[in-house]
Amino acid sequence: MRKGTPEAASQGGFRARVHPAATIDAGSPSLVLTTAQIPLYDPANCCIVSCSQADWDLAARIMQCGRMTRLREFAEFFQGEVNETNERKRGTLAAGPEEGTFVNRGAGICLYVLRPESQGRDLYIDVDKFLEGKGDATKAFHHRQSRIGLQESCPQNNFRRIIAAFIPAGRFLNHKVNYCPERACDSDLRFLAALLNSNLSDWYFRLGSTNASVSHYQLYNLPCPRFAERPATKNGRGEKAVFKAVAAGNLAAAWQTVEPMLQEAPFPLEVQQAIVAAVERIMAIEGARKNMARKDRSALHPDAQPYQDFIDRLFYRMAGLTDAESAGLEERLARML
Repeated sequence: MRKGTPEAASQGGFRARVHPAATIDAGSPSLVLTTAQIPLYDPANCCIVSCSQADWDLAARIMQCGRMTRLREFAEFFQGEVNETNERKRGTLAAGPEEGTFVNRGAGICLYVLRPESQGRDLYIDVDKFLEGKGDATKAFHHRQSRIGLQESCPQNNFRRIIAAFIPAGRFLNHKVNYCPERACDSDLRFLAALLNSNLSDWYFRLGSTNASVSHYQLYNLPCPRFAERPATKNGRGEKAVFKAVAAGNLAAAWQTVEPMLQEAPFPLEVQQAIVAAVERIMAIEGARKNMARKDRSALHPDAQPYQDFIDRLFYRMAGLTDAESAGLEERLARML
């Protein structure tokens, strides 16, 4: 801290250092930033992040360029509706599938799809008892909608901090899963899944995360591209062309179609539809994978990875990054693990 006037504080920069444990070391990692830049990363909490100078400069530029907004502008998140401790006290938990409905926990949330849970005991809920006395507008009835769910807690050294899956209607979620229901999202849920599972989001999230929690306010803070309300081409020709190219696995042709649309924001809806089409292919490939070893869950199938690379490339370009800057970001992201 430095004593001075508000005017003086807003001028020039200051150096933020992160020293190891109880040692004060002049060679500790540091970055230079200004007070005016601090709200660019998180305008609500104004946290000072711990990251490299290259990462900070890039994050600040992304949120200054006018090409991106925040995820809070079009999606609302909730905590899973079944709190195991509370529902056990209420007597609404069931002994098994004969008496109740399965409740998905965070262990079943994988990239884009739900899988059999890799740890813990199966949880079941007596639906009639659980819904008794609750209004239709409460989150207890969110199970009637499709949702995007993500693990509420994820270790800092995990292969990803944000892991999001599509949750079909009719599924219940426990309180260790955060989710966005279909009616609380102003965009296609498949686009939301792509944004959350993108390298851009994982990188941005890690810059300001200091623990294992994946909290709602951190999700709301993620950068999201600004989109126009209508396609760039008439009669949906562009959207159909993109869908056809992606469905055929011709990602080069799909990129040629959308690349001219990435010059400035707001971006036309064809770009969002290209991402949705890629997510559909990923979900189809991942959904077909059965009897997977637990260690294999951390990576997409080789046939699905090119579609994820296509999605990441789109998000990087919409954020205003060059191919060289995108490659540098991914190198630094790999060192964060």
